[in-house]
Amino acid sequence: MPAPKEDTWAFQPIGAPFPDNPVRVPGQQNMYVALWYKHGKPIHGRAWNNNGGVECSFSYGKFELSGAKDLGGQIQILTYKGDFDSLGYWYEWLPVKTRFAGEAHRELVRCGQSTPVLMPCKDGQQRIGYLDLSTEIATGIKIYEDLWEDKKFGDNFPKNVVPADYRQLKTETGPMNQYVALWYKHGEPVFGRAYPGQSGKIMANFGANNQENSGPEIGSLQMLTVPDESKMGLEYKWITRAEGRSGGWTTVHVGDSAPVIVVDEKGNEYLGNLDTGKDKASIGWAGKEKEMDR
Repeated sequence: MPAPKEDTWAFQPIGAPFPDNPVRVPGQQNMYVALWYKHGKPIHGRAWNNNGGVECSFSYGKFELSGAKDLGGQIQILTYKGDFDSLGYWYEWLPVKTRFAGEAHRELVRCGQSTPVLMPCKDGQQRIGYLDLSTEIATGIKIYEDLWEDKKFGDNFPKNVVPADYRQLKTETGPMNQYVALWYKHGEPVFGRAYPGQSGKIMANFGANNQENSGPEIGSLQMLTVPDESKMGLEYKWITRAEGRSGGWTTVHVGDSAPVIVVDEKGNEYLGNLDTGKDKASIGWAGKEKEMDR
């Protein structure tokens, strides 16, 4: 086992392409650990991916600061490229008070007196902020979640994924494996289909706001992955909405968006997005968002 290495932070201008291998906050689909300096004082906050670009928010005093005007244009985002075997460490989210347990094999992620914490807010949401270690103690929340892997359009296609409905779907060009992909358009989650191109690179299609996005403009996206079978603690099953409402299953979703297999007028099947709030299913097709039967 290698000697533990140091944390790795990516320096990113606000609005620049989101970095590879960011550390996502557990239980939060689009929230990542960020670091910023105010008058030389380190402050942790949250970053998120919007249309493939970096956006962020930090608390300072009694104010929320965000955007290049407030923050000066550049922040840092925590990254983790590799695994325990190659890096000698991994990340766990634990109550901050566990730092008093005297466990030598654990260390806080910190910079100066700032450490990132997941905090409950008045609106019921959890958001990443910072704890001043010289004054306060706070508790993080650890929950079980789907495994999403952060990728970029054109990356090598991942191996730890399974096709929708565990089979090839019927398409206009023949049977095809399609995989669950998630992208953010103007901050709103959109599910679509990912698949390997001829060179084994990630290709993807999304449909939203009357448009199809299917090229390099996608930038960063996420793909639903599965752990090694010996570590699989949940089961995925593709069922009708009526079956899902009967109980016993939890829909994979982000906000009001969920992945869905839709069927076109020719009987072809495509993986797309179900807007549960509007009861609308759609895919990206021929440059547009196409509404389809579920």
